[in-house]
Amino acid sequence: QSQKFRVQIIEIENEQLDKVFFSLSDKHRRCILSMLVSEDLKVSDIAIKSNLSLSSTSKHLRVLHNCGLIIKKKKGRERICQANLNRISEASIWLSSIGLLDLLDIERLEAFLEEETLI
Repeated sequence: QSQKFRVQIIEIENEQLDKVFFSLSDKHRRCILSMLVSEDLKVSDIAIKSNLSLSSTSKHLRVLHNCGLIIKKKKGRERICQANLNRISEASIWLSSIGLLDLLDIERLEAFLEEETLI
């Protein structure tokens, strides 16, 4: 049952990674995310800085928000956006390992380590 649970976690992680990498496939969204890593911005400021219409900016922000790369907060009548550094780190870690950790069989590793301590 723990193996089934592990497979489900990997599927969830892969589904989230698919959304993250889809988001990053667009140059405008990458530009917006780069801006938000530096500072939190209002939607209108993002539109101005990225030379996009407010409507287009909102659509890009929705994609970034849906995959968890940004967090939207309401402050009065304005919406403030900020980069979700945790999600960015998760994607970065996966890229660094190119998914090799998914292949690691934890149970076999634990069994091996237990055997080694008995010797």
